[in-house]
Amino acid sequence: MAQTTRFTHRHLPHWEVAHGRYFVTVRCADSLPRDALLRIGELVQSMRLITPHSSQYAAFQKEVFRTQEKYLDSGFGRCPLRCPDSARIVNDELTALSDWEVSAPHFTIMPNHWHALIIPDRDRPRTLSSIMKRIKGRTASRIRSSIGGSGPFWQREWFDHWIRHDAEWDKCVAYIRNNPVKARLVSAWSDHPWTR
Repeated sequence: MAQTTRFTHRHLPHWEVAHGRYFVTVRCADSLPRDALLRIGELVQSMRLITPHSSQYAAFQKEVFRTQEKYLDSGFGRCPLRCPDSARIVNDELTALSDWEVSAPHFTIMPNHWHALIIPDRDRPRTLSSIMKRIKGRTASRIRSSIGGSGPFWQREWFDHWIRHDAEWDKCVAYIRNNPVKARLVSAWSDHPWTR
């Protein structure tokens, strides 16, 4: 069992471990309707009463993710990342993480959200929270400068999942690659310009 380095719980749980690898989902602020937000809130309230290492906790976490994905893949909200300039800003920031001793070897940028696999460097570990703050802050500022608008650009929290073994890693890579296909943006993941 990996050593937990940080566990926070606002609306969603965020669990960080030493030498962790993470699957993350970040969505635009307007990407979920009110009924989905209410359902996710109910699930999260139930999770607060469950031990984080349990299979029941994992099942609730999967249900939060499935509820979120149902609306994200349908293209709910304004979908600002449909604009190539906005998607390129997120793409460039994820690629530039290597300058900060963080790797994002696989990601996909969808019209109203993005998924990535994030790996902090073992020798110079950064917290997942600091990595997400950097990505979200820098991209929101640049996208707002490009397309305009006001108010929050990203949802305040993100979904993250600590990847425990290589089979989970492979499953996450497959999910990332299949996301634009499942959402009917392309017929093959390799045709999507914002999937790596």
